[in-house]
Amino acid sequence: MSKDQAIPITDSKLFYISAAFLLFSGIASLTYQVTWVRLLGLSMGSTSAAISTVLAAFFLGLALGSYLAERITRNRINNLRPYIYLEIVIGLSGLALLPVLLNLDAVMALMPTLGSSLPMKFVITMVLLILPTLCMGATFPVMASIMIRRQGEMGVRMSQLYSLNTAGAVLGASLSGFVFIPAWGLDGSIYFAFIINLCIVLAGLYINRNLNLPPIEMASGAVSTEDVAANVAEPAAETVALDQGSDKEQAPLRWPALIVLFFTGFVAIATEVGWTKYLVIFAGTTIYGFAAILTIFLMGIAAGSWAIKSHIEKMTSPQTAMAVGLVLLGASLLVTRAGLSLVPSVYQAMNHFPAPDFVVHSVKYGFIFLLLIVPTFIFGALFPINLKLYCGNLTGVRSRIGKAYAVNTLASIFGSILAGFWIIPELGTDWLLTAMAGIILVLPLLFVPSIQQLVPRVAVVVFAVLAFSTTWALPHLDYEKLISSVGYDEDSKAGKTPEFLFLKEGKAGVVSMITFDGVHAKLQNNGLNESFIDMEDPHNALIVESLLGLMPYFLHEDPKKAFVVGFGGGITTRALTLTDLESIRVVELEPSVVEAGRAIVDGEIPALEDPRVQLDFNDARNTLLVENKSYDIIVAQPSHPWRAGAANVFTREFFEIVKSRLNSDGIYGQWINLFNMDVTTLRALMNSYVSVFPEVISFANLESGDLLLFGSRQKLVFDFDRVADRMARENIKKLLAKHDLYSSEQLLWYFGLSRAEMLTAIGDSPFNTDTNIMSEVRLSRLIKKPEGDEDPYEFLRTHYNFDVLSYVDKEQAPKRLYKLGLYFINWDSSDIAQKLAKQLVTMDPLWGRALEYEIMWRANNFEGAIHFYNEHEDWLDGTRLLQIAALSKTNRVNETAPIVGKLTDEKNRRLAKAYILFIKKDWRALARVKPVSDNERKWQLIGLAQTDLRSAGEQLDKLIKSDSKEIPQLRVLVRYAAELGDANKMDKYARLLVKAVDKKGQVCTAGGKDCEEKKP
Repeated sequence: MSKDQAIPITDSKLFYISAAFLLFSGIASLTYQVTWVRLLGLSMGSTSAAISTVLAAFFLGLALGSYLAERITRNRINNLRPYIYLEIVIGLSGLALLPVLLNLDAVMALMPTLGSSLPMKFVITMVLLILPTLCMGATFPVMASIMIRRQGEMGVRMSQLYSLNTAGAVLGASLSGFVFIPAWGLDGSIYFAFIINLCIVLAGLYINRNLNLPPIEMASGAVSTEDVAANVAEPAAETVALDQGSDKEQAPLRWPALIVLFFTGFVAIATEVGWTKYLVIFAGTTIYGFAAILTIFLMGIAAGSWAIKSHIEKMTSPQTAMAVGLVLLGASLLVTRAGLSLVPSVYQAMNHFPAPDFVVHSVKYGFIFLLLIVPTFIFGALFPINLKLYCGNLTGVRSRIGKAYAVNTLASIFGSILAGFWIIPELGTDWLLTAMAGIILVLPLLFVPSIQQLVPRVAVVVFAVLAFSTTWALPHLDYEKLISSVGYDEDSKAGKTPEFLFLKEGKAGVVSMITFDGVHAKLQNNGLNESFIDMEDPHNALIVESLLGLMPYFLHEDPKKAFVVGFGGGITTRALTLTDLESIRVVELEPSVVEAGRAIVDGEIPALEDPRVQLDFNDARNTLLVENKSYDIIVAQPSHPWRAGAANVFTREFFEIVKSRLNSDGIYGQWINLFNMDVTTLRALMNSYVSVFPEVISFANLESGDLLLFGSRQKLVFDFDRVADRMARENIKKLLAKHDLYSSEQLLWYFGLSRAEMLTAIGDSPFNTDTNIMSEVRLSRLIKKPEGDEDPYEFLRTHYNFDVLSYVDKEQAPKRLYKLGLYFINWDSSDIAQKLAKQLVTMDPLWGRALEYEIMWRANNFEGAIHFYNEHEDWLDGTRLLQIAALSKTNRVNETAPIVGKLTDEKNRRLAKAYILFIKKDWRALARVKPVSDNERKWQLIGLAQTDLRSAGEQLDKLIKSDSKEIPQLRVLVRYAAELGDANKMDKYARLLVKAVDKKGQVCTAGGKDCEEKKP
């Protein structure tokens, strides 16, 4: 069918076409926006400044597109070609941008100056996004210019089209956050958005072939498109006449309307920033929390625009409607601010009444909807009225609607930046919301002079003043109550009330420092615990955060330079300052975190006073990306892997960036919190890590729920002597002593999975990447602790076999691992010692059997131990001494003589003979022994004590250690103290005796820890 034969399209069909196009275009545009901002954040950084820079460039492109819309449609309003061209450019550029954005970090790494300053980041973002965003900004005004053909339906159609375009944005925000990205990742979302654009283009081309748009109809009659184009090309002088029959741009209230367009755009976005800052603590600092708040915000605007459509043309005085609407909007903003004060109570109620996850999320989002729907509805309703006032008649629509949209969009940029960068950090969210309501309540005064009737004029002023006067009477936001109600902390769940030592609305979250006992402080971000600090004893630091810094130092042969991702509570940084490193670079995202630390030490934080420490506030990922510096140690203690922003430092691509900044023998330490973690995500994180680093060792503390991964290009060796030497540094020794870590062997108490065990545990798990953001997507959905197959604690226990053998030097291994096994036995962890014994047998059968024997002996399985001993000829002297003790405990002391003869060390033979005399109670012979070692002397003095208690006791008192578990000797000392009448001494030794008796399996032929000392 030729164009001349095309069937004229009806008004209803025209509306359905434009509605469908704008709806789906809105979905695609919001999907692009969400994904582009996320992808750009990977290379530009996730600081508030970087994100705002990216958003400003994005919205500036939209504003330019809106402004240029009139030129795009000039002489081209007879068909859909202008709109189709826009959709073609959006789709193709969106598709073409994907590989560029995915590889932009590599470009930044090669050309660091590109990402070193905010102006440069703005320029890069503008260059990349200007074409698609310009076209996006033009879609609504271009469609409105083409589809609105009659003066009488101008207000209705503008309202309808705007609401439908916003409805598309609602769907785009919700679908991208809840469906597209979780299901297909960031790249898959882009592909889907492109498919939407492609469908729009194909449908548009098909419809346009048969489309015959009706002529432009002013109130005075039909006007050809050429006449309208000429009129637009040469705008008529502004007239104050309200004659609907004129084809000139009738807009007597153009300037007041323009001012309102600017400030409503400014206030809407600034208020959204404030609402999001507060509500995200309630909804969750996750992809879903942000998507829910944005969706509800846009939903209200779309609903308001749609609801007002049938009333616009009936308004005899739109200026009165605007004035009244602005008063209602200002009042509703104040009421919403008051309503936000109820969030803590709702949060606490939800924490006390457990419910299924979908119910919890539904209640949260439903409550947010009730809070925001009224003001956002009014925002949406006022925009079309304001457009009508600004544009005037149909001719004005074509010449001004794009400019109006541009002004509103530019105002949004200013509102976002001022709210996020200045007002909230300096004055707070409560002040922001109050000030924004005040601005809105001033705007009605612009229209009061044009209101004809006296009563409405007075009423508008009076009600605006009354609304503003309630500002301080209504409840205000209380972040202390909100943070206390979050319920992440066990003390909070127990109903305890914290004391706030610090609270500030930072740029990346609300940072607080709380205490429940006045001694231990907890650093929190949005109510989520980030660190624990002992305000009285700096040596009592979290062991995991300390080991995060110390383990790479222990493992590296000669480290000089370190880089720390995130300052947090400063524990990891402080641990590094206890070493002999030459430089320590710390990059923290949120300045308020450091302010919180300073608040509890009355000034400077000691770790930051160290001249080797350089602290910068930036995105650590971006810093590593754009700075061409290398380090021996890099450690990361970011926030939790489901939090927006923090999730970027748990991906495979980030690990690649870190690897590129390590020296050849450098070591990278990654902290992973098991709180709110499931097995599927943990496997993905592990897989991402081990795929990048060929050598990996891990440490864990399941009591606190922490996992540490340490990776390198070079083989990681746990050198016992080197570790012991570095542990002996005075300050490190004091710190580790708080956790009963005195030797390099004891440090392996926290050993986790080996790389081999991780590979087995990982199986066919996918990676956690920048595009699938798996950790953020999956963990954001978790509310309750995962159970069964998804329990990360049980998962780690199941795959834990203490596979430490591959990390120990083969020459040191047998004796070191045997001693390590004794340590675990002493701490009632024979199961771990058994795992170690099985490995040791494969390396050195003699030492392995010795450890297996020791496990049976310490478990008082003397018959089993004796039988096991008799199965083999070759034994260590230490095992033979234990066999002598086992025979004596089973009344077979007469069988010990052959074993004594096999002892290779003279001291051990003498010790065994002295012990046998003790068992036989031959006190005279025992007293006559001439000891050559302290261990032998301890037994000789027991014999002496039978005839000379004071002399024997006096000598034993000097030999016995304060932590001794030698029961026979302690009994003598108790009797000795009683003989002296020394109550303090008696209490001391009686306590040691009770402790030794209670500790099963701790007594050997020389007693307690001396068992270890006497063995080869």
